[in-house]
Amino acid sequence: MHTPTQVPVGEGHLAVYRDRPPGGGRRCLLVPPYGLPAAALAPVAHALVDHGHEVIRFDGRDHVGAGSGTIADFRMSRVAVDCAELIERFQPSVVVAISLGARAALRALAETRSAADAVFVTPVVDVRNTLRAVLDRDWFEVPTAEVPELVPVLDHDIRADQFLRDCEAHGLVEPAGTVIDLQHTGGRVTLIPGSHDPWVDRAMVERIVSQATTADDPTRFDVRVQAADSHALHEDAELAMRMISAALDAVRTLADGTRRAS
Repeated sequence: MHTPTQVPVGEGHLAVYRDRPPGGGRRCLLVPPYGLPAAALAPVAHALVDHGHEVIRFDGRDHVGAGSGTIADFRMSRVAVDCAELIERFQPSVVVAISLGARAALRALAETRSAADAVFVTPVVDVRNTLRAVLDRDWFEVPTAEVPELVPVLDHDIRADQFLRDCEAHGLVEPAGTVIDLQHTGGRVTLIPGSHDPWVDRAMVERIVSQATTADDPTRFDVRVQAADSHALHEDAELAMRMISAALDAVRTLADGTRRAS
């Protein structure tokens, strides 16, 4: 992978990579899931480039990869700020985000009021429920004095109380906040959940979209359920290819300005 460009944000920096097709193309911001660096998204980026898109991918602050800080200090609000910085800097036409990255990207799109479309793959729409499914405990209900300094989350130790309080302070815990953020986006949004994803409830995704949909624009949000019984795309090549294909199809649909027939 080519050498990244450092983009300063706050007291730290992002490591930004650009993948360009010959002659340029519609610009796409690719947002990683929790725990994976930009390098792991190379297959997705290359597939988008092959379909004529310029791709911006990045390692954020306090995450894995070449951004500043360490993942122990991972906070959702910082991911949202990182996304907002890149949205404003590069003005993408579409944002593609995966898993927990989708929730942060959604907040960034809502706060910047960007007109960019979005495709969210295995999107976390209920942070409380997803964390409970992953960790087998609702840490938001645990008194602060009882929260250990570090909690292992998918192979990485996180400063738990800092993460939890950050989510609460920025309204990133409950589905109601997801509904509000969807309503404040400026473009069209396609969400691609797995049919039996153990960490993201497909019915909750559909319910949130239904609540966010308004009568004056009933087709702005689209849900495309894919057959899946896992959330970990990086551990299942067949599932990853199916989700990537669905994302590419959704990006093409948005670029064409069309919607699937109901």
